[in-house]
Amino acid sequence: MNWPILVFFLTKLGILTPDFLKAYRRHAIVVILILAAVITPPDLIDQLIVFVPLYCLYEISIFISKKALKDREDKMAKTDVEEWS
Repeated sequence: MNWPILVFFLTKLGILTPDFLKAYRRHAIVVILILAAVITPPDLIDQLIVFVPLYCLYEISIFISKKALKDREDKMAKTDVEEWS
């Protein structure tokens, strides 16, 4: 699954916000570490090799969510201005 794409669509729908992702960043780190421990052999290096890209995807998702929320708010503001005209 491509996490940033899913986050983009959930943000566009108003279900997910960048503030939510930031608030639960520590929880996400724990979940990613557990996931890395489950899918790799019991070796720290292998777990880190899995963890780093997944965490990077999480951080990219926060950035994409910020952009999507800004676009959504700009579109709603433009719609409000057009309704008043």
